[in-house]
Amino acid sequence: MKVVSLFIYLSLWSVLVFSQSRQLQGRLETPDGKPVPYASVTVKNDRQRVLAFKTADSQGTFLLAWRDTIDISRLHIEINHLGFKKVSIPLAADNNHYDILMEEEAIDLAEVEVKSRPKINLRGDTLSYDVASFTKPEDRTIGDVLKRMPGVEVEENGQIKYNGKAISNFYVDGDDLLDDKYAIGTKTIPHAMVKDVEVMQNHQPLNVLQGKTLSENVALNLKIKDEAKLELTGQAKPGGGLPGQYDGELNTILFNKKYKMLNVGKANNIGTDLATDFTAFNQAGRLSNMGNSRPAELLSSGTVGNPALPTSRYYFNHSGSLNANNLVNLRSGLQLKANVGLLLDNNDMDYYSTNDLYLADDTIQYSEIQQINRSPFLVDVSLNAQANKDTYYLNNALKIGYSGETGNAALTSNAAAMNQRISHRIRDFSNTLDYVPALRNGNILSVNWYVNHFNRPQILDIQSGINADVLNEGRPFDAVYQYTETPTWFNTLAVGYRIPNGRIMQSYRLSTLNEWQQLLSQLRLMQPTGEQSAYTGSADNNLHWQRHNAQLNATYELKEGKWETLLSLPLSWQRIAYEDVGFGLDETSERLLFNPFFRAKYMTTPEDYVSASYVYSNQMGNINGVYRGAILTNYRSLQTNDAALQEQRAHNVALNYNFQRNISMLFMNVGISYTHATANTIASNVLTDNISSTVLLPYENDVSTFTATAGISKYIFALGATTGLKGTWSTTRFNQFLNDELLPYNNVSFSLTPSFEARLWNRISLNYEGTGTWMTSKLVAGETAIRMPDRQILRYDQSVSLLYSPLSNTFLRLSGRHQYTSQAQLEDISYFFMDASIRYKLSKWNTDIELNLMNLANITAYETYSLSANQFGYSRYNLRGRMAVLKLTFNL
Repeated sequence: MKVVSLFIYLSLWSVLVFSQSRQLQGRLETPDGKPVPYASVTVKNDRQRVLAFKTADSQGTFLLAWRDTIDISRLHIEINHLGFKKVSIPLAADNNHYDILMEEEAIDLAEVEVKSRPKINLRGDTLSYDVASFTKPEDRTIGDVLKRMPGVEVEENGQIKYNGKAISNFYVDGDDLLDDKYAIGTKTIPHAMVKDVEVMQNHQPLNVLQGKTLSENVALNLKIKDEAKLELTGQAKPGGGLPGQYDGELNTILFNKKYKMLNVGKANNIGTDLATDFTAFNQAGRLSNMGNSRPAELLSSGTVGNPALPTSRYYFNHSGSLNANNLVNLRSGLQLKANVGLLLDNNDMDYYSTNDLYLADDTIQYSEIQQINRSPFLVDVSLNAQANKDTYYLNNALKIGYSGETGNAALTSNAAAMNQRISHRIRDFSNTLDYVPALRNGNILSVNWYVNHFNRPQILDIQSGINADVLNEGRPFDAVYQYTETPTWFNTLAVGYRIPNGRIMQSYRLSTLNEWQQLLSQLRLMQPTGEQSAYTGSADNNLHWQRHNAQLNATYELKEGKWETLLSLPLSWQRIAYEDVGFGLDETSERLLFNPFFRAKYMTTPEDYVSASYVYSNQMGNINGVYRGAILTNYRSLQTNDAALQEQRAHNVALNYNFQRNISMLFMNVGISYTHATANTIASNVLTDNISSTVLLPYENDVSTFTATAGISKYIFALGATTGLKGTWSTTRFNQFLNDELLPYNNVSFSLTPSFEARLWNRISLNYEGTGTWMTSKLVAGETAIRMPDRQILRYDQSVSLLYSPLSNTFLRLSGRHQYTSQAQLEDISYFFMDASIRYKLSKWNTDIELNLMNLANITAYETYSLSANQFGYSRYNLRGRMAVLKLTFNL
């Protein structure tokens, strides 16, 4: 009700303001009578303060309004438009309509700047945001400011997007200090150190390739102030509270031309998940582009994921981490970099869940209660040597990773009690060598070599004889033990030759790929006699796999006028061989694969473009789809395969439109995509009251997906506010085999995400973020005789934050988050969480004191619904109760 009252008050205030306003209208046209669309129209006073701002419509007309409290003789109207001379006209008291003639003028688009605050500067493909223009007194880190910049989006996990596209690189004063794990930087770097945030469109990180190949990547660079480069700085942040809370951080920062460092140590038990600091946002895409399909995790202890809440609500933890990032630039142009990450964690989660699986003539329900304790750890070391010059690029990156988790769970499933222990260890070693020299004839040679060893051994130990009728021929037993391991060696070697001169830029690349894997598994049962016996329903897996690929890829790029086109024609010969003597399995597949890619881009204006793409993908399956031995993937799921190697053919077409007006700070993007995939296998699920068995069968299977997305971000000058709106609509058509019945499903989802942040009355700031999601799952009518009711879920998640600054050094914040979930024939679920904080800045001592009060309503349980095809789930989680934490921040 408080939130509703606030919005009613703001609406009435807006009506009052505009009821006492002066209006100004008019039309912009050329001397020959043609309209001038989308020009920036501004009303300013004699001190150049903006009173009203509007963009003319497609016919050149405009309408502005502002509060009628200023003598109009002191005002003037200003018109700005790329390609036309600037116009400035004093306003007359007796004139509210202006028809203005615009005179064309050729200008250099490489340098456009907004003179009024906030400031944006455009140079070529680089858009610079003046950080001071977007900073508010309550801000601490550059991440706080990034969220306020129009066009820039910071996801909850820390990933950064620009106008809907995820960034490919994150630089600190031109150097890739953080090695793609940039969330730690946005959380730590003080905004006062940063002069500009630069968004580099069409980014090419290799100097030797700049201007010699087309790119659609977007990168972000933090331009550090000169005075901030002079000395080492940092912060100490000790904190503690009730009940028994602690939260501490120590960081050191240095950003000069020769040496850069960002070293951060953290420890807490207030529900902050430190693992997010080690997320490499582009790693999965890079591995996929190389063809490195690492084997998926096979075992788990449960079937329910985390709730849709911040970890501070449900994460009962004791965590510590060290994140060390150090870089040195030598005079020779060689850059040396070391990134080291360490993480130790221990956390608990309690939940209860039920899952209803709807069949043709029955409904099967699984229920479980778990008390889970997890102890994950991480050691991650990356050593890099690089020379990035105009004449050549040389890079060697060595990465060593060792991580894992040990978990214990007390579980009750369908009234059967058991204890589980699961552990896994990941060993990940890789080395990448790149050498890209420019030759004397102007062409470019490239040599790339990547080698990787990866292994993830897992153990699942369940202390009670579960599902004896399936696992032990109906005889009681004491425990079940499942072990899996998939050691993998992966190697790629490529040589490329690029011809950048000429109307069409050409590139030819010859590459080889080699993959050796082994899938080992053992399923053992502990009998009442103390004897350990093998599962009689299946032999163990001892599967050997090899994949070898030779590829010739020809790429042609054309940039002419407003057009950019790229055509990639990769032709591959691939040989896959796999064998398992225990099952008499010995198969070999040799295929010639052709996966063309085409992309076209048309610049409709110097700032806007339309792009279209088509991809045909013909891919073979991996080792996880051909093993024959049964694997108990969790306490109620037994999986195996009885099909040939999976082959999937997919067509994808996409159309996108990007619109941006940098001067008026308006950014929009719209996109649609359609994917149709056909595979030669389908998963068949056999469900009983206590266990589900999954077998991959040799049947044709089609999946089609249509997705439409749209987003808008705008800075409202009159309010000093950044507002945004995103929407996504998606429909997916797929098949499922359930208990020997083929069920065609259609899932439809729609989400809408508005956001708004503004400063009101100079001392109050309002921030609003919301997400509405509508999901429907239904059987396709007319394709099956089975009838099931459609399943729908509606979910709303809204957050409102009010900040009041009674004094320049005091900040009071009240935050609320409302969640509402509705499912037909079930009771609606609604929650409202409240937090509060007060921060006081001791400028004399360069110190902050902050008191955080969390979960003021003391909500200690959280319920939610989930929906997927024929499955409906209900979950209940225990939450952290009311907490109070006092934290000091010392600037060193």
